[in-house]
Amino acid sequence: MAKKRSLQIDVRGPMPDHEDIIEMTLSVDGRDCRIYTSRANYKALIFDGVFIRDGNERDSANMLNTTNVYLEQ
Repeated sequence: MAKKRSLQIDVRGPMPDHEDIIEMTLSVDGRDCRIYTSRANYKALIFDGVFIRDGNERDSANMLNTTNVYLEQ
């Protein structure tokens, strides 16, 4: 049986030179990839409950927001 993959997204925050672009880290089985989205899309994902916090304060890892860890079915 193949190992099930895990996925999590951490929100790093707005890009320093582009406040409307949000930088995130997509982690698949511990391998990190940087991804980017618009501020409008990020706010919509917060509204839809994708992230577990409101995104107003940074956590101990200096992340603005995060998702739960999702395991492949």
